[in-house]
Amino acid sequence: MSDLTTPGEGSARAGSAPMESATLGGVLDGAGPAGIRLLTAPAGLGVPVRGTVIHDAGDRISEAAGGLLLLVGVEPSDPRALSLPARAAAHGCTAVVVKRRGQDVEAFLRESDRHGVAVLAAEDDLPWRNVDAVLSCALTGSGTAAAFGAVPAGGELYALADHLAASVGGAAVVEDLARRVVAYSTVPGVRIDAPRERGILQRRTEDLPELPVQHRQYRQVLASPTVVRFPAIGEELPRAAVAVRAGTLPLGTLWVIEPETGITDEGVAALAETARLVAPHLLRQLSLPEAERRLRRDAFLALLGPGGAPEDACALLGVRTGLPFRLLGFAPAGTGAGREGFPAGPAALATVLEHTEAELVRYGAAHRPDVTVAATGGVVFALLPHSAEEGAGRRFADAALAAVRRAVEPGVRAALTGPGRDPAASAALRREAEAILRATADAPDGAPSATVAEVRHRILLDRLGDELERDPWLRLPGVDGLVAHDAGHGTRYGASVTAWLDELGDIATAAERLRVHPNTLRHRLRRVRELFGLDLDAPEVRLAVWLELNRSTHRPPRT
Repeated sequence: MSDLTTPGEGSARAGSAPMESATLGGVLDGAGPAGIRLLTAPAGLGVPVRGTVIHDAGDRISEAAGGLLLLVGVEPSDPRALSLPARAAAHGCTAVVVKRRGQDVEAFLRESDRHGVAVLAAEDDLPWRNVDAVLSCALTGSGTAAAFGAVPAGGELYALADHLAASVGGAAVVEDLARRVVAYSTVPGVRIDAPRERGILQRRTEDLPELPVQHRQYRQVLASPTVVRFPAIGEELPRAAVAVRAGTLPLGTLWVIEPETGITDEGVAALAETARLVAPHLLRQLSLPEAERRLRRDAFLALLGPGGAPEDACALLGVRTGLPFRLLGFAPAGTGAGREGFPAGPAALATVLEHTEAELVRYGAAHRPDVTVAATGGVVFALLPHSAEEGAGRRFADAALAAVRRAVEPGVRAALTGPGRDPAASAALRREAEAILRATADAPDGAPSATVAEVRHRILLDRLGDELERDPWLRLPGVDGLVAHDAGHGTRYGASVTAWLDELGDIATAAERLRVHPNTLRHRLRRVRELFGLDLDAPEVRLAVWLELNRSTHRPPRT
Protein backbone atom coordinates (compact mmCIF):
# COMPACT_ATOMS: atom_id res chain seq x y z
CA MET A 1 0.00 0.00 0.00
CA SER A 2 1.75 3.12 -1.09
CA ASP A 3 -0.72 5.58 -2.62
CA LEU A 4 -0.64 9.04 -1.13
CA THR A 5 -3.87 9.84 0.71
CA THR A 6 -4.43 13.58 0.72
CA PRO A 7 -7.12 15.07 2.95
CA GLY A 8 -9.80 16.66 0.85
CA GLU A 9 -8.88 14.43 -2.09
CA GLY A 10 -12.55 13.89 -2.84
CA SER A 11 -13.16 17.63 -2.89
CA ALA A 12 -10.23 18.23 -5.21
CA ARG A 13 -11.65 15.71 -7.65
CA ALA A 14 -15.01 17.41 -7.38
CA GLY A 15 -13.54 20.70 -8.48
CA SER A 16 -12.78 22.56 -5.25
CA ALA A 17 -9.72 24.75 -4.90
CA PRO A 18 -6.63 22.84 -3.80
CA MET A 19 -5.87 23.04 -0.10
CA GLU A 20 -2.77 24.92 0.97
CA SER A 21 0.12 22.64 1.94
CA ALA A 22 0.36 21.96 5.67
CA THR A 23 3.63 21.87 7.59
CA LEU A 24 5.00 19.27 9.95
CA GLY A 25 4.63 21.68 12.84
CA GLY A 26 1.01 22.38 11.91
CA VAL A 27 0.25 18.67 11.75
CA LEU A 28 1.75 18.12 15.21
CA ASP A 29 -0.26 21.03 16.60
CA GLY A 30 -3.40 19.68 14.94
CA ALA A 31 -2.83 16.16 16.27
CA GLY A 32 -2.65 17.55 19.80
CA PRO A 33 -2.64 15.03 22.67
CA ALA A 34 -3.85 12.16 20.48
CA GLY A 35 -1.00 9.73 21.04
CA ILE A 36 1.50 10.94 18.41
CA ARG A 37 4.74 12.76 19.33
CA LEU A 38 7.88 14.00 17.62
CA LEU A 39 11.18 12.15 18.10
CA THR A 40 13.36 14.08 15.67
CA ALA A 41 12.99 16.76 12.97
CA PRO A 42 16.36 17.31 11.29
CA ALA A 43 14.90 19.64 8.62
CA GLY A 44 12.80 21.63 11.10
CA LEU A 45 9.05 21.87 11.59
CA GLY A 46 8.38 24.04 8.55
CA VAL A 47 8.77 21.27 5.97
CA PRO A 48 5.63 20.71 3.88
CA VAL A 49 3.31 17.74 4.44
CA ARG A 50 0.74 16.67 1.85
CA GLY A 51 -0.76 13.39 3.05
CA THR A 52 -0.29 9.99 4.65
CA VAL A 53 1.22 6.92 3.04
CA ILE A 54 0.58 3.50 4.61
CA HIS A 55 3.59 1.25 4.15
CA ASP A 56 3.62 -2.45 4.99
CA ALA A 57 6.96 -4.10 5.70
CA GLY A 58 8.42 -5.45 2.47
CA ASP A 59 6.44 -3.15 0.16
CA ARG A 60 8.15 -0.75 -2.19
CA ILE A 61 7.79 2.96 -1.49
CA SER A 62 6.09 4.95 -4.23
CA GLU A 63 6.82 8.58 -5.05
CA ALA A 64 5.07 10.64 -2.36
CA ALA A 65 6.30 14.22 -2.15
CA GLY A 66 5.56 15.58 1.32
CA GLY A 67 4.23 12.24 2.50
CA LEU A 68 3.96 11.01 6.08
CA LEU A 69 5.07 7.38 5.81
CA LEU A 70 3.25 5.12 8.31
CA LEU A 71 5.59 2.16 8.91
CA VAL A 72 2.99 -0.51 9.70
CA GLY A 73 4.53 -3.75 10.97
CA VAL A 74 8.06 -2.33 10.97
CA GLU A 75 10.22 -2.85 14.07
CA PRO A 76 12.48 0.24 14.25
CA SER A 77 15.17 -1.73 16.10
CA ASP A 78 15.38 -4.28 13.26
CA PRO A 79 18.61 -3.74 11.25
CA ARG A 80 16.58 -4.16 8.08
CA ALA A 81 14.60 -1.04 8.99
CA LEU A 82 17.70 1.18 8.88
CA SER A 83 17.41 1.51 5.11
CA LEU A 84 13.89 2.97 5.32
CA PRO A 85 14.83 6.61 6.14
CA ALA A 86 17.05 6.79 3.04
CA ARG A 87 14.37 5.18 0.86
CA ALA A 88 11.69 7.49 2.28
CA ALA A 89 13.82 10.57 1.57
CA ALA A 90 14.58 9.36 -1.96
CA HIS A 91 10.83 9.23 -2.69
CA GLY A 92 10.05 12.66 -1.25
CA CYS A 93 8.63 11.70 2.15
CA THR A 94 8.85 14.36 4.85
CA ALA A 95 8.54 12.08 7.87
CA VAL A 96 8.00 8.50 8.99
CA VAL A 97 5.75 7.28 11.80
CA VAL A 98 6.76 4.29 13.93
CA LYS A 99 5.68 2.46 17.08
CA ARG A 100 8.51 2.01 19.54
CA ARG A 101 7.08 -0.92 21.57
CA GLY A 102 9.86 -0.49 24.14
CA GLN A 103 12.64 -0.88 21.57
CA ASP A 104 15.90 1.03 21.24
CA VAL A 105 15.41 3.38 18.27
CA GLU A 106 18.65 5.38 18.48
CA ALA A 107 20.21 3.80 15.38
CA PHE A 108 17.00 4.42 13.42
CA LEU A 109 16.93 8.06 14.55
CA ARG A 110 20.59 8.57 13.51
CA GLU A 111 19.80 7.29 10.02
CA SER A 112 16.76 9.55 9.84
CA ASP A 113 18.79 12.60 10.89
CA ARG A 114 21.42 11.74 8.28
CA HIS A 115 18.82 11.75 5.50
CA GLY A 116 16.75 14.71 6.76
CA VAL A 117 13.61 12.71 7.56
CA ALA A 118 11.54 13.48 10.67
CA VAL A 119 10.39 10.64 12.91
CA LEU A 120 7.05 10.60 14.76
CA ALA A 121 6.15 7.95 17.34
CA ALA A 122 2.57 6.70 17.77
CA GLU A 123 1.38 5.15 21.02
CA ASP A 124 1.68 1.37 20.93
CA ASP A 125 -2.03 0.78 21.67
CA LEU A 126 -3.28 3.31 19.10
CA PRO A 127 -4.51 1.34 16.05
CA TRP A 128 -2.80 2.30 12.79
CA ARG A 129 -6.19 3.10 11.29
CA ASN A 130 -6.64 5.73 14.00
CA VAL A 131 -3.11 7.04 13.50
CA ASP A 132 -4.00 7.63 9.86
CA ALA A 133 -7.30 9.28 10.88
CA VAL A 134 -5.69 11.63 13.41
CA LEU A 135 -2.95 12.76 11.02
CA SER A 136 -5.37 13.13 8.12
CA CYS A 137 -7.71 15.29 10.17
CA ALA A 138 -4.78 17.38 11.37
CA LEU A 139 -3.90 17.93 7.71
CA THR A 140 -7.33 19.41 6.99
CA GLY A 141 -6.30 22.56 8.79
CA SER A 142 -8.94 22.20 11.50
CA GLY A 143 -6.81 19.74 13.39
CA THR A 144 -7.65 17.23 16.06
CA ALA A 145 -6.37 19.35 18.90
CA ALA A 146 -9.74 21.09 18.86
CA ALA A 147 -11.52 17.91 17.86
CA PHE A 148 -10.33 16.03 20.93
CA GLY A 149 -10.17 18.95 23.33
CA ALA A 150 -12.81 20.47 25.54
CA VAL A 151 -14.55 22.41 22.77
CA PRO A 152 -18.30 21.70 22.98
CA ALA A 153 -19.36 19.34 20.22
CA GLY A 154 -22.23 19.79 17.79
CA GLY A 155 -22.53 23.51 17.01
CA GLU A 156 -19.89 23.49 14.30
CA LEU A 157 -21.58 20.64 12.44
CA TYR A 158 -24.92 22.48 12.39
CA ALA A 159 -23.15 25.61 11.11
CA LEU A 160 -21.48 23.60 8.33
CA ALA A 161 -24.83 22.01 7.39
CA ASP A 162 -26.47 25.47 7.30
CA HIS A 163 -23.69 26.86 5.11
CA LEU A 164 -23.97 23.94 2.69
CA ALA A 165 -27.78 24.20 2.52
CA ALA A 166 -27.60 27.94 1.80
CA SER A 167 -24.94 27.37 -0.88
CA VAL A 168 -26.78 24.57 -2.67
CA GLY A 169 -30.43 25.48 -1.99
CA GLY A 170 -31.49 22.19 -0.38
CA ALA A 171 -31.67 20.71 3.13
CA ALA A 172 -28.42 19.10 4.32
CA VAL A 173 -27.78 16.42 6.94
CA VAL A 174 -24.70 14.77 8.44
CA GLU A 175 -25.09 11.06 9.29
CA ASP A 176 -22.79 8.60 11.06
CA LEU A 177 -22.15 5.07 9.81
CA ALA A 178 -25.24 3.78 11.64
CA ARG A 179 -27.31 6.31 9.60
CA ARG A 180 -28.11 8.38 12.68
CA VAL A 181 -28.64 12.08 11.94
CA VAL A 182 -25.76 13.86 13.72
CA ALA A 183 -26.52 17.38 12.46
CA TYR A 184 -28.90 19.04 10.01
CA SER A 185 -29.50 22.41 8.37
CA THR A 186 -32.09 24.87 9.67
CA VAL A 187 -31.98 27.39 6.83
CA PRO A 188 -35.55 28.48 5.97
CA GLY A 189 -36.84 28.36 2.42
CA VAL A 190 -34.54 25.63 1.06
CA ARG A 191 -35.91 22.55 -0.65
CA ILE A 192 -36.82 19.59 1.63
CA ASP A 193 -38.98 16.47 1.33
CA ALA A 194 -41.11 14.47 3.77
CA PRO A 195 -38.62 11.59 4.30
CA ARG A 196 -35.90 14.08 5.22
CA GLU A 197 -38.21 15.87 7.64
CA ARG A 198 -39.11 12.57 9.31
CA GLY A 199 -35.46 11.56 9.47
CA ILE A 200 -34.56 14.82 11.20
CA LEU A 201 -37.39 14.43 13.71
CA GLN A 202 -36.45 10.80 14.44
CA ARG A 203 -32.71 11.60 14.28
CA ARG A 204 -32.29 8.61 11.97
CA THR A 205 -32.83 7.93 8.28
CA GLU A 206 -35.94 5.82 7.79
CA ASP A 207 -35.61 2.14 6.94
CA LEU A 208 -37.99 1.65 4.02
CA PRO A 209 -38.35 -2.04 3.11
CA GLU A 210 -40.08 -1.08 -0.11
CA LEU A 211 -36.97 0.86 -1.17
CA PRO A 212 -34.07 -1.62 -1.23
CA VAL A 213 -32.38 0.86 -3.54
CA GLN A 214 -31.96 3.12 -0.49
CA HIS A 215 -29.54 0.64 1.07
CA ARG A 216 -27.60 0.37 -2.17
CA GLN A 217 -27.27 4.14 -2.18
CA TYR A 218 -25.39 4.11 1.13
CA ARG A 219 -23.04 1.41 -0.12
CA GLN A 220 -22.42 3.39 -3.30
CA VAL A 221 -21.67 6.60 -1.41
CA LEU A 222 -19.25 4.93 1.00
CA ALA A 223 -17.47 3.18 -1.86
CA SER A 224 -17.02 6.35 -3.94
CA PRO A 225 -14.20 8.89 -3.46
CA THR A 226 -16.33 11.63 -5.04
CA VAL A 227 -19.84 13.08 -4.86
CA VAL A 228 -22.65 10.72 -5.93
CA ARG A 229 -26.02 11.97 -7.24
CA PHE A 230 -29.34 10.13 -7.00
CA PRO A 231 -32.62 10.75 -8.87
CA ALA A 232 -36.01 11.14 -7.21
CA ILE A 233 -37.51 7.92 -5.78
CA GLY A 234 -41.04 7.88 -4.40
CA GLU A 235 -41.32 10.67 -1.85
CA GLU A 236 -37.59 11.37 -2.02
CA LEU A 237 -36.44 14.36 -4.07
CA PRO A 238 -33.16 14.17 -6.01
CA ARG A 239 -30.18 14.38 -3.70
CA ALA A 240 -26.39 14.30 -3.72
CA ALA A 241 -24.12 12.71 -1.16
CA VAL A 242 -20.47 12.13 -0.34
CA ALA A 243 -18.63 9.97 2.19
CA VAL A 244 -16.99 11.66 5.17
CA ARG A 245 -13.54 10.21 5.80
CA ALA A 246 -10.47 10.79 7.92
CA GLY A 247 -7.78 9.51 5.59
CA THR A 248 -8.98 6.06 4.58
CA LEU A 249 -11.23 5.73 7.64
CA PRO A 250 -14.98 6.11 6.86
CA LEU A 251 -16.82 8.19 9.47
CA GLY A 252 -20.23 8.86 7.94
CA THR A 253 -22.03 10.52 5.03
CA LEU A 254 -23.12 14.04 4.07
CA TRP A 255 -26.35 14.53 2.11
CA VAL A 256 -28.01 17.51 0.45
CA ILE A 257 -31.30 17.73 -1.44
CA GLU A 258 -30.84 19.21 -4.90
CA PRO A 259 -32.67 22.39 -5.89
CA GLU A 260 -35.31 22.21 -8.64
CA THR A 261 -32.75 23.17 -11.28
CA GLY A 262 -30.28 20.51 -10.09
CA ILE A 263 -27.04 20.91 -8.21
CA THR A 264 -24.37 23.02 -9.95
CA ASP A 265 -20.66 22.28 -10.25
CA GLU A 266 -20.10 24.84 -7.51
CA GLY A 267 -22.64 23.01 -5.33
CA VAL A 268 -20.84 19.69 -5.89
CA ALA A 269 -17.55 21.34 -4.92
CA ALA A 270 -19.16 22.85 -1.81
CA LEU A 271 -20.55 19.44 -0.82
CA ALA A 272 -17.14 17.76 -1.13
CA GLU A 273 -15.36 20.59 0.68
CA THR A 274 -17.93 20.51 3.52
CA ALA A 275 -17.33 16.76 3.93
CA ARG A 276 -13.62 17.50 4.40
CA LEU A 277 -14.46 20.04 7.12
CA VAL A 278 -17.00 17.73 8.78
CA ALA A 279 -14.47 14.88 9.24
CA PRO A 280 -12.62 16.19 12.32
CA HIS A 281 -15.92 16.99 14.03
CA LEU A 282 -17.24 13.47 13.50
CA LEU A 283 -13.92 12.15 14.74
CA ARG A 284 -14.46 14.25 17.86
CA GLN A 285 -17.34 11.98 18.80
CA LEU A 286 -15.01 8.97 18.73
CA SER A 287 -12.83 10.15 21.61
CA LEU A 288 -9.70 8.02 21.48
CA PRO A 289 -9.04 5.33 22.60
CA GLU A 290 -12.78 4.60 22.10
CA ALA A 291 -12.57 5.47 18.40
CA GLU A 292 -11.93 1.96 17.14
CA ARG A 293 -14.69 0.45 19.27
CA ARG A 294 -17.26 3.05 18.21
CA LEU A 295 -16.37 2.68 14.55
CA ARG A 296 -16.62 -1.10 14.78
CA ARG A 297 -19.93 -0.80 16.62
CA ASP A 298 -21.40 1.46 13.92
CA ALA A 299 -20.07 -0.83 11.19
CA PHE A 300 -21.64 -3.81 13.00
CA LEU A 301 -25.03 -2.07 13.21
CA ALA A 302 -24.83 -1.42 9.47
CA LEU A 303 -23.96 -5.08 8.89
CA LEU A 304 -27.03 -6.16 10.88
CA GLY A 305 -29.32 -3.92 8.83
CA PRO A 306 -31.19 -4.94 5.70
CA GLY A 307 -28.71 -3.15 3.44
CA GLY A 308 -25.57 -4.66 4.94
CA ALA A 309 -22.27 -2.86 5.37
CA PRO A 310 -19.76 -1.59 2.79
CA GLU A 311 -16.65 -3.64 2.09
CA ASP A 312 -14.30 -1.47 4.17
CA ALA A 313 -16.63 -1.73 7.19
CA CYS A 314 -16.70 -5.52 6.82
CA ALA A 315 -12.91 -5.55 6.69
CA LEU A 316 -12.82 -3.52 9.90
CA LEU A 317 -15.00 -6.20 11.56
CA GLY A 318 -12.94 -9.11 10.23
CA VAL A 319 -15.85 -10.35 8.10
CA ARG A 320 -14.96 -11.49 4.59
CA THR A 321 -16.60 -13.71 2.01
CA GLY A 322 -15.58 -17.32 2.60
CA LEU A 323 -14.54 -16.86 6.24
CA PRO A 324 -17.01 -18.24 8.81
CA PHE A 325 -18.53 -15.95 11.43
CA ARG A 326 -21.34 -16.28 13.95
CA LEU A 327 -23.68 -13.99 15.87
CA LEU A 328 -24.51 -14.09 19.55
CA GLY A 329 -27.71 -12.50 20.82
CA PHE A 330 -28.41 -11.58 24.45
CA ALA A 331 -31.80 -10.53 25.86
CA PRO A 332 -33.35 -10.11 29.33
CA ALA A 333 -35.82 -12.69 30.63
CA GLY A 334 -39.32 -12.49 29.19
CA THR A 335 -38.41 -10.40 26.14
CA GLY A 336 -38.14 -11.36 22.51
CA ALA A 337 -39.43 -10.42 19.09
CA GLY A 338 -43.19 -10.78 19.08
CA ARG A 339 -43.43 -10.99 22.88
CA GLU A 340 -44.99 -8.55 25.29
CA GLY A 341 -42.88 -5.61 26.41
CA PHE A 342 -40.33 -5.76 29.21
CA PRO A 343 -42.31 -6.10 32.46
CA ALA A 344 -40.56 -3.17 34.18
CA GLY A 345 -41.12 -0.85 31.19
CA PRO A 346 -39.05 0.49 28.28
CA ALA A 347 -36.76 2.65 30.44
CA ALA A 348 -35.76 -0.34 32.59
CA LEU A 349 -35.24 -2.44 29.44
CA ALA A 350 -32.95 0.23 27.96
CA THR A 351 -30.91 0.24 31.16
CA VAL A 352 -30.54 -3.56 31.18
CA LEU A 353 -29.50 -3.56 27.51
CA GLU A 354 -26.99 -0.76 28.09
CA HIS A 355 -25.42 -2.58 31.04
CA THR A 356 -25.39 -5.86 29.10
CA GLU A 357 -23.62 -4.23 26.18
CA ALA A 358 -21.03 -2.63 28.47
CA GLU A 359 -20.35 -5.91 30.27
CA LEU A 360 -19.96 -7.80 26.97
CA VAL A 361 -17.54 -5.14 25.71
CA ARG A 362 -15.44 -5.58 28.85
CA TYR A 363 -15.58 -9.36 28.69
CA GLY A 364 -14.72 -9.43 24.98
CA ALA A 365 -11.77 -7.06 25.45
CA ALA A 366 -10.32 -9.40 28.06
CA HIS A 367 -11.02 -12.74 26.38
CA ARG A 368 -11.57 -12.16 22.64
CA PRO A 369 -10.58 -8.71 21.36
CA ASP A 370 -11.91 -9.38 17.85
CA VAL A 371 -15.51 -9.49 19.16
CA THR A 372 -17.70 -6.49 18.29
CA VAL A 373 -20.79 -5.68 20.40
CA ALA A 374 -23.85 -3.54 19.62
CA ALA A 375 -27.43 -3.27 20.92
CA THR A 376 -30.40 -2.85 18.59
CA GLY A 377 -34.05 -3.89 18.55
CA GLY A 378 -34.10 -4.97 22.21
CA VAL A 379 -31.19 -7.40 21.74
CA VAL A 380 -27.45 -7.06 22.38
CA PHE A 381 -25.56 -8.72 19.53
CA ALA A 382 -21.95 -9.88 19.49
CA LEU A 383 -20.06 -10.69 16.28
CA LEU A 384 -17.65 -13.64 16.41
CA PRO A 385 -15.43 -13.47 13.31
CA HIS A 386 -13.36 -16.49 12.24
CA SER A 387 -15.72 -18.84 14.11
CA ALA A 388 -16.04 -22.12 12.23
CA GLU A 389 -16.32 -24.48 15.19
CA GLU A 390 -19.57 -24.38 17.14
CA GLY A 391 -17.93 -25.71 20.30
CA ALA A 392 -15.59 -22.72 20.62
CA GLY A 393 -18.44 -20.30 19.99
CA ARG A 394 -20.60 -22.11 22.55
CA ARG A 395 -17.88 -21.97 25.21
CA PHE A 396 -17.41 -18.23 24.68
CA ALA A 397 -21.19 -17.68 24.67
CA ASP A 398 -21.73 -19.53 27.96
CA ALA A 399 -18.78 -17.84 29.67
CA ALA A 400 -19.90 -14.39 28.49
CA LEU A 401 -23.47 -15.18 29.54
CA ALA A 402 -22.29 -16.13 33.02
CA ALA A 403 -20.40 -12.82 33.29
CA VAL A 404 -23.46 -10.85 32.20
CA ARG A 405 -25.73 -12.67 34.64
CA ARG A 406 -23.36 -11.92 37.51
CA ALA A 407 -23.02 -8.25 36.59
CA VAL A 408 -26.46 -7.36 35.19
CA GLU A 409 -29.39 -9.75 35.69
CA PRO A 410 -29.66 -13.51 36.31
CA GLY A 411 -32.44 -13.89 33.73
CA VAL A 412 -30.42 -12.78 30.70
CA ARG A 413 -30.31 -15.50 28.05
CA ALA A 414 -28.18 -16.03 24.95
CA ALA A 415 -28.53 -17.43 21.43
CA LEU A 416 -25.74 -18.68 19.16
CA THR A 417 -26.32 -18.81 15.41
CA GLY A 418 -24.88 -21.15 12.87
CA PRO A 419 -21.93 -19.99 10.77
CA GLY A 420 -22.26 -17.51 7.91
CA ARG A 421 -19.66 -17.19 5.16
CA ASP A 422 -20.98 -14.15 3.34
CA PRO A 423 -21.46 -10.68 4.88
CA ALA A 424 -24.78 -10.52 3.01
CA ALA A 425 -26.03 -13.34 5.28
CA SER A 426 -25.78 -11.15 8.40
CA ALA A 427 -29.43 -10.06 8.33
CA ALA A 428 -30.53 -13.73 8.11
CA LEU A 429 -28.26 -14.63 11.04
CA ARG A 430 -29.79 -11.77 13.02
CA ARG A 431 -33.28 -13.18 12.37
CA GLU A 432 -32.03 -16.60 13.48
CA ALA A 433 -30.68 -15.19 16.77
CA GLU A 434 -33.90 -13.26 17.40
CA ALA A 435 -36.00 -16.37 16.70
CA ILE A 436 -33.94 -18.40 19.18
CA LEU A 437 -34.30 -15.72 21.85
CA ARG A 438 -38.05 -15.55 21.27
CA ALA A 439 -38.33 -19.33 21.56
CA THR A 440 -36.39 -19.29 24.86
CA ALA A 441 -38.21 -16.31 26.39
CA ASP A 442 -39.65 -18.57 29.11
CA ALA A 443 -36.40 -20.44 29.79
CA PRO A 444 -35.51 -20.74 33.49
CA ASP A 445 -32.74 -18.66 35.02
CA GLY A 446 -29.37 -20.32 34.57
CA ALA A 447 -30.22 -21.99 31.25
CA PRO A 448 -27.20 -22.18 28.90
CA SER A 449 -27.02 -20.46 25.54
CA ALA A 450 -29.25 -22.01 22.88
CA THR A 451 -28.86 -22.86 19.21
CA VAL A 452 -31.51 -23.27 16.53
CA ALA A 453 -31.12 -27.05 16.60
CA GLU A 454 -32.33 -27.10 20.21
CA VAL A 455 -35.44 -24.93 19.75
CA ARG A 456 -36.37 -25.36 16.11
CA HIS A 457 -39.76 -26.83 17.08
CA ARG A 458 -40.58 -23.79 19.22
CA ILE A 459 -39.51 -21.46 16.40
CA LEU A 460 -41.85 -23.33 14.06
CA LEU A 461 -44.74 -22.84 16.48
CA ASP A 462 -43.90 -19.14 16.87
CA ARG A 463 -43.86 -18.72 13.09
CA LEU A 464 -47.20 -20.50 12.84
CA GLY A 465 -48.59 -18.18 15.50
CA ASP A 466 -47.39 -15.20 13.48
CA GLU A 467 -49.20 -16.49 10.41
CA LEU A 468 -52.40 -17.00 12.40
CA GLU A 469 -52.16 -13.45 13.76
CA ARG A 470 -51.58 -12.03 10.28
CA ASP A 471 -54.41 -14.03 8.69
CA PRO A 472 -57.12 -14.73 11.32
CA TRP A 473 -59.22 -16.61 8.77
CA LEU A 474 -56.69 -19.46 9.06
CA ARG A 475 -57.64 -20.10 12.68
CA LEU A 476 -60.16 -22.76 13.67
CA PRO A 477 -63.25 -20.92 14.99
CA GLY A 478 -63.78 -23.71 17.47
CA VAL A 479 -60.39 -23.14 19.10
CA ASP A 480 -61.02 -19.40 19.37
CA GLY A 481 -64.39 -20.18 20.95
CA LEU A 482 -62.82 -22.67 23.36
CA VAL A 483 -60.17 -20.17 24.49
CA ALA A 484 -62.78 -17.42 24.91
CA HIS A 485 -65.05 -19.77 26.91
CA ASP A 486 -62.21 -20.71 29.27
CA ALA A 487 -61.37 -17.04 29.78
CA GLY A 488 -64.97 -15.99 30.38
CA HIS A 489 -66.26 -18.93 32.45
CA GLY A 490 -63.20 -20.25 34.23
CA THR A 491 -63.45 -23.65 32.51
CA ARG A 492 -60.38 -25.73 31.63
CA TYR A 493 -61.26 -27.16 28.24
CA GLY A 494 -58.03 -25.89 26.66
CA ALA A 495 -55.79 -27.43 29.32
CA SER A 496 -57.74 -30.69 29.10
CA VAL A 497 -57.47 -31.01 25.31
CA THR A 498 -53.79 -30.02 25.39
CA ALA A 499 -52.94 -32.61 28.05
CA TRP A 500 -54.83 -35.32 26.16
CA LEU A 501 -53.08 -34.48 22.88
CA ASP A 502 -49.68 -34.19 24.57
CA GLU A 503 -50.14 -37.69 26.00
CA LEU A 504 -51.13 -39.06 22.58
CA GLY A 505 -54.70 -39.85 23.66
CA ASP A 506 -53.76 -41.68 26.88
CA ILE A 507 -56.76 -40.77 29.09
CA ALA A 508 -55.30 -42.14 32.32
CA THR A 509 -51.95 -40.35 32.05
CA ALA A 510 -53.53 -37.06 30.89
CA ALA A 511 -56.08 -37.19 33.75
CA GLU A 512 -53.29 -37.80 36.26
CA ARG A 513 -51.42 -34.81 34.88
CA LEU A 514 -54.56 -32.68 35.22
CA ARG A 515 -55.30 -34.16 38.69
CA VAL A 516 -58.83 -35.14 37.71
CA HIS A 517 -60.69 -38.45 37.39
CA PRO A 518 -60.45 -40.10 33.93
CA ASN A 519 -64.23 -39.88 33.57
CA THR A 520 -64.03 -36.12 34.18
CA LEU A 521 -61.54 -35.81 31.33
CA ARG A 522 -63.76 -37.95 29.05
CA HIS A 523 -66.71 -35.68 29.86
CA ARG A 524 -64.68 -32.55 29.05
CA LEU A 525 -63.54 -33.95 25.69
CA ARG A 526 -67.13 -34.85 24.81
CA ARG A 527 -68.27 -31.32 25.71
CA VAL A 528 -65.50 -29.83 23.52
CA ARG A 529 -66.93 -31.72 20.56
CA GLU A 530 -70.47 -30.60 21.38
CA LEU A 531 -69.84 -26.94 22.28
CA PHE A 532 -67.15 -25.99 19.78
CA GLY A 533 -67.64 -28.38 16.87
CA LEU A 534 -64.10 -29.78 17.04
CA ASP A 535 -63.90 -33.29 15.59
CA LEU A 536 -61.06 -34.64 17.73
CA ASP A 537 -61.41 -38.05 16.06
CA ALA A 538 -59.93 -36.63 12.82
CA PRO A 539 -56.07 -36.69 12.83
CA GLU A 540 -55.79 -33.43 10.83
CA VAL A 541 -58.11 -31.62 13.24
CA ARG A 542 -56.20 -32.95 16.25
CA LEU A 543 -52.93 -31.64 14.76
CA ALA A 544 -54.44 -28.22 13.94
CA VAL A 545 -56.00 -27.93 17.42
CA TRP A 546 -52.72 -28.90 19.09
CA LEU A 547 -50.76 -26.39 17.00
CA GLU A 548 -53.18 -23.55 17.77
CA LEU A 549 -53.34 -24.33 21.49
CA ASN A 550 -49.53 -24.47 21.62
CA ARG A 551 -49.16 -20.96 20.24
CA SER A 552 -47.35 -18.80 22.78
CA THR A 553 -50.51 -16.68 23.24
CA HIS A 554 -52.87 -19.66 23.70
CA ARG A 555 -50.74 -22.15 25.61
CA PRO A 556 -52.78 -23.24 28.67
CA PRO A 557 -50.95 -23.62 31.99
CA ARG A 558 -49.62 -27.12 32.66
CA THR A 559 -50.94 -28.11 36.08
